Amino acid sequence: MKELFKVIDLSDKEKIGVMIAEAHSKVKSTKEFPLYMIDGKKMIYKPLSKTKPLTTPFFAYSEVYWSYIINKYFDSKAPRYYLAETKQEDDIKSKYYNKGVLVESLTPNNEKLINLYDYFNKYPDGKVDIKDYINYCMMNYDYTMILGSDFIKNNKEIGEGLAYQLLLSILREDQNFHYENINFTFKNNHLLLEPPIDFEFSTPFLYPDDEKIYEYEQRKYFNSVKIDYEKDEVSECLKKIALEKGFLLDSKIIRNICLIVKLYPDIVLKFVKNLDRFIEDYDITINDPNNYIGLLNSDYWRVGHALYKDNNLEEYERLKKEISLININKEDIFKRISSDVLEFSKHLDLTLKIYLISYYEGIDDLEALTIKDLLIKLGITDDVVIRDIDIDSKKLVLDKRK
Repeated sequence: MKELFKVIDLSDKEKIGVMIAEAHSKVKSTKEFPLYMIDGKKMIYKPLSKTKPLTTPFFAYSEVYWSYIINKYFDSKAPRYYLAETKQEDDIKSKYYNKGVLVESLTPNNEKLINLYDYFNKYPDGKVDIKDYINYCMMNYDYTMILGSDFIKNNKEIGEGLAYQLLLSILREDQNFHYENINFTFKNNHLLLEPPIDFEFSTPFLYPDDEKIYEYEQRKYFNSVKIDYEKDEVSECLKKIALEKGFLLDSKIIRNICLIVKLYPDIVLKFVKNLDRFIEDYDITINDPNNYIGLLNSDYWRVGHALYKDNNLEEYERLKKEISLININKEDIFKRISSDVLEFSKHLDLTLKIYLISYYEGIDDLEALTIKDLLIKLGITDDVVIRDIDIDSKKLVLDKRK
């Protein structure tokens, strides 16, 4: 655990080739990632981008942190990410930093990967229309039509795996879990869902240099996975205003959750039990023993974008003067991340348990569910709130409502 954020120096490691990654959606791109053979494993070096929105070294920290948690508590097949840097000139492309992450390849024997977006383009489904989707960061995606597709309905194991990965994306408050994040391989003419990868856009790791924007984004995600106590004109009006002003995410996350509960309650139960273990064990020390995190600015990607994407040298020079890299209090940020991850984990845990118990009790319209609806269904008339639920005994822990 103490060496979770130790940096691997790739300068003297054996390089074995380059992996080409292509995005085929409206935001098309081709990326080259150096490949290394380390301890008998094919590893991919993924450098931090100078043009990707909001990039800071905390993108790499997010990948290391969440891959450790997912591998330990949720999916032992999920590959681990490790902090890495290189001084080899041929590995430092102009639009990338010399720092990034190292991750074991999903295709050690050069198996063919196909992502969810490409799959539906190759094998169209009348219920799924994602051909014109655009990969935006700070955006959540609707997976209900995919969960309801014939492809998923006819492949129970893949459907369960997709549902599980969606729940994991919500746990890490992922602001960019798009349709090209889900990957499959064909093995022996059989389509297999690969373990989850790509954990950069986790809300707790965004905006380390801007507390005001960070708090705004964190509260917005938190409130969007919150079940109302009851619905009345005042609460509905306030929610509408919050949505219009951008203080609340739209209902895509809740729609995804509710459909997953209905289609795969056993997967939600499995996820909740793993989440309970994670919450109970939580003791992760975030540190920077090798001074990986230096000066940064969440807006500095605009400088790289002007130069490498827009080829606008004048704008590049202007932005380079305007956007300054700054020092941050790393220890305070590390503590904030740990605190907010734990708080949100408990919040999501209770939300999932409430939806699951409601489903068990026969409440059909989960998207419209309120706490009061569940209490009435259970014959509880006191003015109380649900603090926790023992999911095995279906016993509620209640507090008087303030």
